[in-house]
Amino acid sequence: MKPHRLLWIPLGLTLALASGVRAAAPPTNATDNDPLSDRRTPVVRAVEKAAPAVVNISTKQVREVRPYFWMEVPDVFKREFGDLFKPRRQVTGSLGSGIIISPRGYIVTNAHVVGQADEIIVTMADETQHKAELVSADPEGDLAIIKMETDKPVAAIHLGTSSDLMIGETVIAVGNPFGYQHTVTTGVVSALDRTIEPTPATKHEGLIQTDAPINPGNSGGPLLNIRGELIGINTAIRAGAQGLGFAIPVDKVRAVMIGLLSVRSAGQPWHGIRFDAAMLAPVVQEVEKGSPAAKAGILKGDRIETLGGQHAAEVIELETSMLDHKIGDGVSLGVRREGRTLDIKFTLAEAPKPDGVKLARALFGIHVQELKPELARSLKLAVDRGLLVGGVDPGSPAASAGFEHGDVVVQVDQYRIYDADSLGNLLAQVKKGERILFYAVRGRSVARAVMAARAPAE
Repeated sequence: MKPHRLLWIPLGLTLALASGVRAAAPPTNATDNDPLSDRRTPVVRAVEKAAPAVVNISTKQVREVRPYFWMEVPDVFKREFGDLFKPRRQVTGSLGSGIIISPRGYIVTNAHVVGQADEIIVTMADETQHKAELVSADPEGDLAIIKMETDKPVAAIHLGTSSDLMIGETVIAVGNPFGYQHTVTTGVVSALDRTIEPTPATKHEGLIQTDAPINPGNSGGPLLNIRGELIGINTAIRAGAQGLGFAIPVDKVRAVMIGLLSVRSAGQPWHGIRFDAAMLAPVVQEVEKGSPAAKAGILKGDRIETLGGQHAAEVIELETSMLDHKIGDGVSLGVRREGRTLDIKFTLAEAPKPDGVKLARALFGIHVQELKPELARSLKLAVDRGLLVGGVDPGSPAASAGFEHGDVVVQVDQYRIYDADSLGNLLAQVKKGERILFYAVRGRSVARAVMAARAPAE
């Protein structure tokens, strides 16, 4: 007798045949329009809603490096064996995730994902790729905004709030762990207001802790609630830990983004309005003296309702819309003031170029000059870009902080500083008594100091 082959029959059909009845029909809650409706859980719906706004970010950094002993090699050896000491081209990169926050192509991600990048490539959910440029970054808060090139509006995430998060509520992480695009993991909010120190020099406070798996490449991606709203930016995992992920709360992200979008840079269009980062709606916190907005009559406390006739519900959308204008463009704002709606028009001007060297000495008593690579090599400095300290005024904030001749300032607050113009743009907005964080390189060490600005006349 020939052996019979096993015939595999689906379990449901087997039971139906055994009972002499037909196999069960598809669930009745599936519809003709959506045959998968019975399987479309809240998690599925949340991912479908948010996924188009999640992007993959890859970067490239190109550096010329010399052997570490270059400075100690006698000139005669450099001449005789020059090929051995020629700078080598070193290409490095990073991979991470980001979230589109504006239909105009503005994206928020982690600062460490795009920091020092010479090239940024954004890959969208439909696998199209776009070049992007860094708008501004906050290394201290590990957040950055980039702008990708696009000729049409793109899907943007809806910002939720982190003020009402509940321990145990379901959360969803979307990102590109290890380069696997649009990977989805789920978990719960494990704890709130966590503090971690990824490195001895880095400390992140007020984080959301989750057990949703977050791996390298997830950095900069969204943490979503069950509605598909952004509630956090995935930022770190603890080395060696299982089931421990952390995210920056979206309320903090929103406040930092408002600051990053309003940074005044020379050569860019300038309106002079600073918004209240604690408010979701665009409420004017301050108007710079002599700015186009000040001359037009914008006042502290004004609420911007429209820009060019278009409703302005949130600060971020208003700021990104402003950034898309050019110097000389006229803008029309619908302003709500004391129960009245005013139509205020002004022309965007070019941001002025404050003298960073003069402001640094006036506010902090520190004498700086731009550091060029040639000078850095001659002085055998560890860095070749930044602001070289030439001295400090006795009794000044810089003297109290311990700055010395030969130090190199590389960062002020959350911004990398390479030239006097960048320094001037930052210090022009500093008021007396305001505490400003400086990072400086001395030898092979990096130090940080917080200085309170003095009045320029002091």
